[in-house]
Amino acid sequence: MIEKPSILYVEDEENIAKQLSKFLNYFASKVYVAQDGKMGLEYFEKYQPDIVVSDIRMPNMNGIEMVKAIKEINPEQHIIFTTAHSESGYFIEAIDLQVDGYILKPVNLKKLEKKLLFITKQLDNEKELQKQRLLIDEIAKLQENLLIVLDKAQKLIYANQMFLNFFNVYDTQNFCKKYSSVNTTFICEDESFYSKDHHTWVEEINKLEYNKRIVTFQTQEFQHKAFLVSVKEIDVTQHTIISFTEITDLAQETQKLKTKAYHDELTHIFNRAYFNEELPKEVARYHRDKIPFSYIILDIDLFKNVNDTYGHEVGDIILKELATLIQAHTRTTDTFARWGGEEFVEILSNTTKKDALEVAKHLKDSIEKYTFSNNLKITCSFGISEFRENDTAQELMKRADKALYKAKELGRNRVEFL
Repeated sequence: MIEKPSILYVEDEENIAKQLSKFLNYFASKVYVAQDGKMGLEYFEKYQPDIVVSDIRMPNMNGIEMVKAIKEINPEQHIIFTTAHSESGYFIEAIDLQVDGYILKPVNLKKLEKKLLFITKQLDNEKELQKQRLLIDEIAKLQENLLIVLDKAQKLIYANQMFLNFFNVYDTQNFCKKYSSVNTTFICEDESFYSKDHHTWVEEINKLEYNKRIVTFQTQEFQHKAFLVSVKEIDVTQHTIISFTEITDLAQETQKLKTKAYHDELTHIFNRAYFNEELPKEVARYHRDKIPFSYIILDIDLFKNVNDTYGHEVGDIILKELATLIQAHTRTTDTFARWGGEEFVEILSNTTKKDALEVAKHLKDSIEKYTFSNNLKITCSFGISEFRENDTAQELMKRADKALYKAKELGRNRVEFL
Protein backbone atom coordinates (compact mmCIF):
# COMPACT_ATOMS: atom_id res chain seq x y z
CA MET A 1 0.00 0.00 0.00
CA ILE A 2 1.34 3.42 -1.00
CA GLU A 3 1.60 5.82 1.90
CA LYS A 4 -0.26 9.10 1.39
CA PRO A 5 2.03 12.14 1.21
CA SER A 6 1.67 15.45 3.04
CA ILE A 7 0.99 18.43 0.73
CA LEU A 8 1.60 22.16 1.11
CA TYR A 9 -0.81 24.13 -1.10
CA VAL A 10 -0.02 27.82 -1.67
CA GLU A 11 -2.72 29.98 -3.33
CA ASP A 12 -3.70 33.61 -2.70
CA GLU A 13 -7.18 33.39 -4.25
CA GLU A 14 -9.42 32.15 -1.46
CA ASN A 15 -12.14 30.49 -3.59
CA ILE A 16 -9.65 28.57 -5.71
CA ALA A 17 -7.71 27.55 -2.58
CA LYS A 18 -10.86 26.31 -0.89
CA GLN A 19 -11.96 24.15 -3.85
CA LEU A 20 -8.57 22.69 -4.73
CA SER A 21 -7.59 21.95 -1.12
CA LYS A 22 -10.67 19.68 -0.82
CA PHE A 23 -9.47 17.80 -3.91
CA LEU A 24 -5.93 17.53 -2.52
CA ASN A 25 -7.24 16.09 0.76
CA TYR A 26 -8.24 12.98 -1.18
CA PHE A 27 -4.58 12.26 -2.04
CA ALA A 28 -2.86 13.56 1.07
CA SER A 29 -2.38 12.45 4.63
CA LYS A 30 -2.38 16.16 5.51
CA VAL A 31 -2.88 19.38 3.51
CA TYR A 32 -1.40 22.68 4.71
CA VAL A 33 -2.85 25.76 2.99
CA ALA A 34 -0.92 29.05 2.77
CA GLN A 35 -2.15 32.36 1.29
CA ASP A 36 1.14 33.68 -0.12
CA GLY A 37 4.79 32.76 -0.73
CA LYS A 38 6.01 34.10 2.60
CA MET A 39 3.52 32.02 4.55
CA GLY A 40 4.20 29.08 2.25
CA LEU A 41 7.93 29.19 3.08
CA GLU A 42 7.16 29.40 6.80
CA TYR A 43 4.84 26.39 6.55
CA PHE A 44 7.43 24.46 4.55
CA GLU A 45 10.10 25.02 7.18
CA LYS A 46 7.65 24.09 9.94
CA TYR A 47 5.91 21.02 8.42
CA GLN A 48 8.43 19.67 5.84
CA PRO A 49 5.70 18.47 3.41
CA ASP A 50 6.37 15.79 0.78
CA ILE A 51 4.86 17.79 -2.09
CA VAL A 52 4.40 21.52 -2.68
CA VAL A 53 1.63 22.71 -5.02
CA SER A 54 1.87 26.45 -5.60
CA ASP A 55 0.56 29.32 -7.63
CA ILE A 56 3.22 31.55 -9.20
CA ARG A 57 1.89 35.11 -8.94
CA MET A 58 1.18 35.96 -5.29
CA PRO A 59 1.61 38.91 -2.89
CA ASN A 60 4.47 39.31 -0.37
CA MET A 61 6.57 36.62 -2.07
CA ASN A 62 5.75 35.05 -5.42
CA GLY A 63 5.90 31.31 -6.10
CA ILE A 64 9.26 31.51 -7.95
CA GLU A 65 10.95 33.24 -5.02
CA MET A 66 9.40 30.83 -2.54
CA VAL A 67 10.47 27.73 -4.48
CA LYS A 68 14.02 29.08 -4.86
CA ALA A 69 14.17 29.35 -1.07
CA ILE A 70 12.66 25.87 -0.66
CA LYS A 71 15.21 24.38 -3.09
CA GLU A 72 17.98 25.92 -1.00
CA ILE A 73 16.65 23.92 1.96
CA ASN A 74 15.92 20.73 0.01
CA PRO A 75 17.14 20.51 -3.60
CA GLU A 76 15.16 17.28 -4.11
CA GLN A 77 11.80 18.75 -3.02
CA HIS A 78 8.84 17.80 -5.24
CA ILE A 79 7.11 20.91 -6.63
CA ILE A 80 4.07 21.46 -8.90
CA PHE A 81 3.27 24.94 -10.22
CA THR A 82 -0.23 26.05 -11.12
CA THR A 83 0.04 28.91 -13.61
CA ALA A 84 -2.11 31.13 -15.80
CA HIS A 85 -1.39 32.07 -19.44
CA SER A 86 -0.84 35.65 -18.32
CA GLU A 87 2.08 34.55 -16.12
CA SER A 88 4.30 33.51 -19.06
CA GLY A 89 6.91 36.06 -17.94
CA TYR A 90 7.71 33.74 -15.03
CA PHE A 91 7.78 30.62 -17.16
CA ILE A 92 11.51 30.55 -18.02
CA GLU A 93 12.42 31.06 -14.36
CA ALA A 94 10.06 28.26 -13.39
CA ILE A 95 11.68 25.87 -15.88
CA ASP A 96 15.14 26.66 -14.45
CA LEU A 97 13.94 25.51 -11.03
CA GLN A 98 13.47 21.97 -12.40
CA VAL A 99 10.12 21.40 -10.76
CA ASP A 100 8.00 18.27 -11.28
CA GLY A 101 5.18 19.85 -13.28
CA TYR A 102 3.27 22.88 -14.56
CA ILE A 103 -0.53 22.86 -14.73
CA LEU A 104 -2.48 25.68 -16.36
CA LYS A 105 -5.36 27.41 -14.59
CA PRO A 106 -8.16 26.63 -14.35
CA VAL A 107 -6.58 23.46 -13.03
CA ASN A 108 -7.37 20.28 -14.91
CA LEU A 109 -8.05 17.91 -12.00
CA LYS A 110 -7.29 14.75 -14.01
CA LYS A 111 -3.88 16.09 -14.98
CA LEU A 112 -3.21 17.10 -11.39
CA GLU A 113 -4.37 13.69 -10.15
CA LYS A 114 -2.06 11.93 -12.62
CA LYS A 115 0.89 14.07 -11.59
CA LEU A 116 0.22 13.59 -7.85
CA LEU A 117 -0.05 9.80 -8.22
CA PHE A 118 3.23 9.71 -10.16
CA ILE A 119 5.05 11.77 -7.51
CA THR A 120 3.47 9.70 -4.70
CA LYS A 121 4.89 6.51 -6.23
CA GLN A 122 8.28 8.21 -6.51
CA LEU A 123 8.07 9.25 -2.87
CA ASP A 124 7.17 5.74 -1.82
CA ASN A 125 10.20 4.35 -3.66
CA GLU A 126 12.43 7.06 -2.22
CA LYS A 127 11.22 6.34 1.31
CA GLU A 128 11.75 2.60 0.84
CA LEU A 129 15.26 3.24 -0.43
CA GLN A 130 15.88 5.57 2.49
CA LYS A 131 14.73 2.85 4.90
CA GLN A 132 17.07 0.38 3.23
CA ARG A 133 19.94 2.88 3.44
CA LEU A 134 19.24 3.46 7.12
CA LEU A 135 19.10 -0.30 7.74
CA ILE A 136 22.36 -0.84 5.86
CA ASP A 137 23.92 2.03 7.75
CA GLU A 138 22.82 0.60 11.10
CA ILE A 139 24.22 -2.82 10.13
CA ALA A 140 27.45 -1.16 8.98
CA LYS A 141 27.70 0.67 12.31
CA LEU A 142 27.72 -2.69 14.08
CA GLN A 143 30.75 -3.70 12.01
CA GLU A 144 34.06 -3.25 13.75
CA ASN A 145 35.71 -3.27 10.32
CA LEU A 146 36.27 -0.23 8.14
CA LEU A 147 33.76 -0.62 5.32
CA ILE A 148 33.51 1.25 2.00
CA VAL A 149 31.63 0.94 -1.29
CA LEU A 150 33.06 2.02 -4.65
CA ASP A 151 31.16 2.54 -7.91
CA LYS A 152 32.32 1.10 -11.24
CA ALA A 153 34.73 4.05 -11.70
CA GLN A 154 36.21 3.22 -8.26
CA LYS A 155 34.80 6.41 -6.79
CA LEU A 156 34.00 6.25 -3.09
CA ILE A 157 30.22 6.45 -2.66
CA TYR A 158 29.76 5.03 0.85
CA ALA A 159 31.81 4.64 4.02
CA ASN A 160 30.65 3.34 7.38
CA GLN A 161 31.11 5.31 10.58
CA MET A 162 34.18 3.32 11.61
CA PHE A 163 35.94 4.36 8.39
CA LEU A 164 34.89 8.00 8.74
CA ASN A 165 35.98 8.08 12.40
CA PHE A 166 39.36 6.56 11.55
CA PHE A 167 40.12 9.33 9.05
CA ASN A 168 38.41 12.02 11.14
CA VAL A 169 35.99 13.06 8.37
CA TYR A 170 32.24 13.77 8.42
CA ASP A 171 31.21 11.95 5.24
CA THR A 172 32.49 10.53 1.97
CA GLN A 173 32.56 13.96 0.30
CA ASN A 174 34.75 15.27 3.09
CA PHE A 175 37.06 12.25 2.69
CA CYS A 176 37.35 12.79 -1.08
CA LYS A 177 38.25 16.45 -0.54
CA LYS A 178 40.93 15.49 1.98
CA TYR A 179 42.38 12.56 -0.01
CA SER A 180 42.57 12.04 -3.77
CA SER A 181 41.53 8.36 -3.47
CA VAL A 182 41.42 5.50 -0.99
CA ASN A 183 44.66 3.86 -2.16
CA THR A 184 46.66 7.04 -1.51
CA THR A 185 45.92 6.62 2.20
CA PHE A 186 47.57 3.23 2.67
CA ILE A 187 50.82 1.36 2.11
CA CYS A 188 50.57 -2.20 0.79
CA GLU A 189 53.02 -4.60 2.37
CA ASP A 190 53.42 -6.65 -0.82
CA GLU A 191 55.78 -4.89 -3.25
CA SER A 192 54.11 -6.48 -6.30
CA PHE A 193 51.10 -4.23 -5.64
CA TYR A 194 53.13 -1.36 -7.06
CA SER A 195 53.99 -3.11 -10.35
CA LYS A 196 54.06 -0.97 -13.48
CA ASP A 197 51.19 -2.63 -15.30
CA HIS A 198 48.45 -2.36 -12.67
CA HIS A 199 45.18 -0.75 -13.79
CA THR A 200 43.29 -0.30 -10.56
CA TRP A 201 44.28 -0.85 -6.97
CA VAL A 202 41.33 -3.19 -6.39
CA GLU A 203 42.49 -5.44 -9.24
CA GLU A 204 46.03 -5.41 -7.83
CA ILE A 205 44.84 -6.29 -4.32
CA ASN A 206 42.84 -9.19 -5.77
CA LYS A 207 45.95 -10.53 -7.52
CA LEU A 208 47.66 -11.03 -4.17
CA GLU A 209 47.26 -14.18 -2.10
CA TYR A 210 44.57 -13.64 0.53
CA ASN A 211 47.00 -13.62 3.48
CA LYS A 212 49.14 -11.01 1.68
CA ARG A 213 46.31 -8.50 1.18
CA ILE A 214 47.61 -6.42 4.07
CA VAL A 215 47.72 -2.63 4.05
CA THR A 216 48.84 -0.08 6.62
CA PHE A 217 46.91 3.10 7.46
CA GLN A 218 48.29 5.95 9.56
CA THR A 219 46.05 7.22 12.37
CA GLN A 220 45.54 10.85 13.33
CA GLU A 221 48.07 10.22 16.12
CA PHE A 222 50.64 9.04 13.51
CA GLN A 223 50.39 5.43 14.62
CA HIS A 224 50.44 2.71 11.97
CA LYS A 225 47.60 0.20 11.92
CA ALA A 226 47.61 -2.95 9.78
CA PHE A 227 44.45 -4.18 8.02
CA LEU A 228 43.53 -7.28 6.06
CA VAL A 229 41.60 -6.31 2.91
CA SER A 230 38.52 -8.21 1.72
CA VAL A 231 36.98 -7.37 -1.67
CA LYS A 232 33.50 -8.30 -2.88
CA GLU A 233 32.49 -7.24 -6.39
CA ILE A 234 28.75 -6.99 -7.13
CA ASP A 235 28.40 -7.79 -10.83
CA VAL A 236 24.74 -6.77 -11.12
CA THR A 237 25.25 -3.20 -9.92
CA GLN A 238 28.99 -2.97 -10.72
CA HIS A 239 29.76 -1.88 -7.19
CA THR A 240 32.65 -3.07 -5.04
CA ILE A 241 32.38 -3.59 -1.28
CA ILE A 242 35.70 -3.44 0.55
CA SER A 243 36.24 -4.36 4.18
CA PHE A 244 39.39 -3.54 6.17
CA THR A 245 39.84 -5.81 9.22
CA GLU A 246 42.40 -4.56 11.73
CA ILE A 247 45.16 -7.07 12.44
CA THR A 248 47.73 -4.73 13.98
CA ASP A 249 48.52 -6.98 16.97
CA LEU A 250 48.74 -10.05 14.76
CA ALA A 251 50.89 -8.18 12.21
CA GLN A 252 53.26 -6.98 14.92
CA GLU A 253 53.60 -10.48 16.32
CA THR A 254 54.12 -11.86 12.81
CA GLN A 255 56.78 -9.21 12.18
CA LYS A 256 58.59 -10.21 15.37
CA LEU A 257 58.56 -13.85 14.30
CA LYS A 258 59.63 -12.91 10.77
CA THR A 259 62.49 -10.80 12.13
CA LYS A 260 63.61 -13.70 14.28
CA ALA A 261 63.27 -16.17 11.40
CA TYR A 262 65.11 -13.95 8.88
CA HIS A 263 67.98 -12.63 11.00
CA ASP A 264 71.17 -14.33 12.09
CA GLU A 265 71.16 -14.79 15.84
CA LEU A 266 74.84 -13.93 16.27
CA THR A 267 75.45 -11.03 13.84
CA HIS A 268 71.84 -9.76 13.59
CA ILE A 269 72.14 -9.34 9.82
CA PHE A 270 69.92 -11.29 7.41
CA ASN A 271 70.37 -15.05 7.37
CA ARG A 272 70.37 -17.79 4.75
CA ALA A 273 66.57 -18.21 4.86
CA TYR A 274 65.98 -14.55 4.02
CA PHE A 275 68.62 -14.59 1.29
CA ASN A 276 66.98 -17.65 -0.31
CA GLU A 277 63.72 -15.69 -0.56
CA GLU A 278 65.29 -12.51 -1.95
CA LEU A 279 67.46 -14.07 -4.69
CA PRO A 280 64.48 -15.43 -6.73
CA LYS A 281 62.86 -11.97 -6.51
CA GLU A 282 65.99 -10.41 -7.99
CA VAL A 283 66.00 -13.01 -10.77
CA ALA A 284 62.33 -12.24 -11.51
CA ARG A 285 63.10 -8.51 -11.55
CA TYR A 286 65.88 -9.15 -14.07
CA HIS A 287 63.57 -11.08 -16.40
CA ARG A 288 60.81 -8.48 -16.05
CA ASP A 289 62.81 -5.23 -16.24
CA LYS A 290 66.24 -6.40 -17.51
CA ILE A 291 67.94 -4.80 -14.50
CA PRO A 292 71.42 -6.38 -14.07
CA PHE A 293 72.62 -7.67 -10.72
CA SER A 294 75.67 -9.42 -9.32
CA TYR A 295 76.32 -11.88 -6.52
CA ILE A 296 79.24 -11.98 -4.05
CA ILE A 297 80.26 -14.74 -1.69
CA LEU A 298 83.11 -14.00 0.73
CA ASP A 299 84.91 -16.15 3.26
CA ILE A 300 87.27 -15.28 6.13
CA ASP A 301 90.71 -16.58 5.37
CA LEU A 302 92.07 -19.16 7.84
CA PHE A 303 89.29 -18.44 10.32
CA LYS A 304 89.85 -21.82 11.98
CA ASN A 305 93.18 -20.49 13.27
CA VAL A 306 91.36 -17.64 15.05
CA ASN A 307 89.00 -20.06 16.82
CA ASP A 308 91.81 -22.50 17.68
CA THR A 309 94.12 -19.76 18.98
CA TYR A 310 91.74 -17.35 20.74
CA GLY A 311 88.67 -19.48 21.28
CA HIS A 312 85.17 -19.45 19.77
CA GLU A 313 84.06 -16.50 21.91
CA VAL A 314 86.64 -14.25 20.24
CA GLY A 315 85.75 -15.85 16.91
CA ASP A 316 82.12 -14.84 17.41
CA ILE A 317 83.17 -11.26 18.20
CA ILE A 318 85.20 -11.15 14.96
CA LEU A 319 82.16 -12.40 12.98
CA LYS A 320 79.96 -9.70 14.51
CA GLU A 321 82.50 -6.96 13.86
CA LEU A 322 83.00 -8.11 10.27
CA ALA A 323 79.24 -8.14 9.66
CA THR A 324 78.97 -4.59 11.05
CA LEU A 325 81.89 -3.41 8.88
CA ILE A 326 80.42 -4.85 5.67
CA GLN A 327 76.90 -3.66 6.54
CA ALA A 328 78.26 -0.10 6.81
CA HIS A 329 79.48 -0.38 3.20
CA THR A 330 76.21 -1.93 1.90
CA ARG A 331 73.52 0.03 0.06
CA THR A 332 69.93 -0.21 1.26
CA THR A 333 69.01 -1.65 -2.16
CA ASP A 334 71.43 -4.57 -1.71
CA THR A 335 70.95 -7.73 0.34
CA PHE A 336 73.71 -8.78 2.73
CA ALA A 337 73.41 -12.01 4.71
CA ARG A 338 75.37 -14.57 6.67
CA TRP A 339 75.43 -17.79 4.68
CA GLY A 340 76.85 -19.88 7.50
CA GLY A 341 80.03 -20.24 9.53
CA GLU A 342 82.50 -17.63 8.27
CA GLU A 343 80.81 -17.24 4.87
CA PHE A 344 78.78 -14.19 3.88
CA VAL A 345 76.81 -13.44 0.68
CA GLU A 346 75.55 -10.29 -0.97
CA ILE A 347 73.21 -9.40 -3.84
CA LEU A 348 74.27 -6.20 -5.58
CA SER A 349 71.14 -4.82 -7.24
CA ASN A 350 71.47 -2.95 -10.55
CA THR A 351 75.18 -3.80 -10.65
CA THR A 352 77.31 -5.19 -13.52
CA LYS A 353 80.59 -7.12 -13.34
CA LYS A 354 82.70 -3.95 -13.47
CA ASP A 355 80.94 -2.29 -10.52
CA ALA A 356 80.75 -5.54 -8.55
CA LEU A 357 84.54 -5.95 -8.83
CA GLU A 358 85.05 -2.43 -7.51
CA VAL A 359 82.69 -3.06 -4.58
CA ALA A 360 84.41 -6.33 -3.67
CA LYS A 361 87.92 -4.82 -3.93
CA HIS A 362 86.87 -1.91 -1.74
CA LEU A 363 85.47 -4.35 0.86
CA LYS A 364 88.60 -6.50 0.69
CA ASP A 365 90.84 -3.49 1.31
CA SER A 366 88.62 -2.15 4.12
CA ILE A 367 88.71 -5.51 5.91
CA GLU A 368 92.47 -5.85 5.49
CA LYS A 369 93.07 -2.38 6.98
CA TYR A 370 90.63 -2.81 9.89
CA THR A 371 91.86 -3.80 13.34
CA PHE A 372 89.47 -6.22 15.03
CA SER A 373 89.12 -7.14 18.71
CA ASN A 374 92.24 -8.53 20.44
CA ASN A 375 94.19 -6.38 17.98
CA LEU A 376 93.57 -9.01 15.31
CA LYS A 377 93.94 -8.59 11.58
CA ILE A 378 91.99 -10.76 9.16
CA THR A 379 91.53 -10.99 5.39
CA CYS A 380 88.74 -12.31 3.19
CA SER A 381 88.54 -13.97 -0.21
CA PHE A 382 85.77 -13.03 -2.66
CA GLY A 383 84.00 -14.86 -5.47
CA ILE A 384 81.80 -12.85 -7.86
CA SER A 385 79.37 -13.63 -10.68
CA GLU A 386 76.95 -11.52 -12.71
CA PHE A 387 73.52 -12.89 -13.63
CA ARG A 388 73.24 -13.90 -17.28
CA GLU A 389 70.24 -14.09 -19.62
CA ASN A 390 69.81 -17.88 -19.46
CA ASP A 391 71.06 -18.31 -15.88
CA THR A 392 69.31 -19.87 -12.95
CA ALA A 393 69.93 -18.72 -9.38
CA GLN A 394 71.79 -21.98 -8.76
CA GLU A 395 74.09 -21.47 -11.75
CA LEU A 396 74.85 -17.91 -10.62
CA MET A 397 75.84 -19.10 -7.15
CA LYS A 398 77.80 -22.07 -8.48
CA ARG A 399 80.03 -19.78 -10.59
CA ALA A 400 80.66 -17.49 -7.60
CA ASP A 401 81.59 -20.55 -5.46
CA LYS A 402 84.12 -21.58 -8.10
CA ALA A 403 85.50 -18.03 -8.20
CA LEU A 404 85.88 -18.08 -4.39
CA TYR A 405 87.68 -21.42 -4.56
CA LYS A 406 89.98 -19.95 -7.21
CA ALA A 407 90.73 -16.94 -4.96
CA LYS A 408 91.71 -19.34 -2.15
CA GLU A 409 93.90 -21.37 -4.44
CA LEU A 410 95.73 -18.27 -5.72
CA GLY A 411 96.79 -17.18 -2.25
CA ARG A 412 93.65 -15.78 -0.48
CA ASN A 413 92.79 -12.11 0.20
CA ARG A 414 91.76 -11.86 -3.44
CA VAL A 415 88.74 -11.06 -5.62
CA GLU A 416 87.93 -13.42 -8.51
CA PHE A 417 85.13 -13.34 -11.07
CA LEU A 418 83.55 -16.13 -13.11
